[in-house]
Amino acid sequence: MIALTFEVAAERYGLDLSQVVEVVPAVRLRRLEGVPDYVAGLFRFRGAHVPVIDLSLLISGRPTVPRFSTRVVLVRHPGPSGVGRLLGLLAEHVANGLDDSAAAPVPTGVAAPEAPYLGGLGTSDGRTVQYVRVEELLPGSLRERLFAEE
Repeated sequence: MIALTFEVAAERYGLDLSQVVEVVPAVRLRRLEGVPDYVAGLFRFRGAHVPVIDLSLLISGRPTVPRFSTRVVLVRHPGPSGVGRLLGLLAEHVANGLDDSAAAPVPTGVAAPEAPYLGGLGTSDGRTVQYVRVEELLPGSLRERLFAEE
């Protein structure tokens, strides 16, 4: 498995590279009103408006710190109709390289209904990594709001 890793509150998380479209520098975001705080905002990317989720705020309750290694990871998220839509994930300490020796995640055996986006555990560079399930990041009602033009 090839993984793209990042950190939240000194813990390592990862995305299966097959979910990643592109990684771009952190940019200024247009704040959206009436959405949960972990929706960091919106930015324009190649002619499309892309909503951005602050992964640190979502997972740990602490906003992402602007660092040199802070990036927006663009992923394909299934919109309300199932069509893949671009979604940005704001993350700290995004790895400079890809880990092609990452162990495939195995289930944790712990139910976390309040965080359905947290997947199994694996290893990367000798560290434990918890994988994020992109398709579970947005509750249905928020997905419909962020991708309303479908």
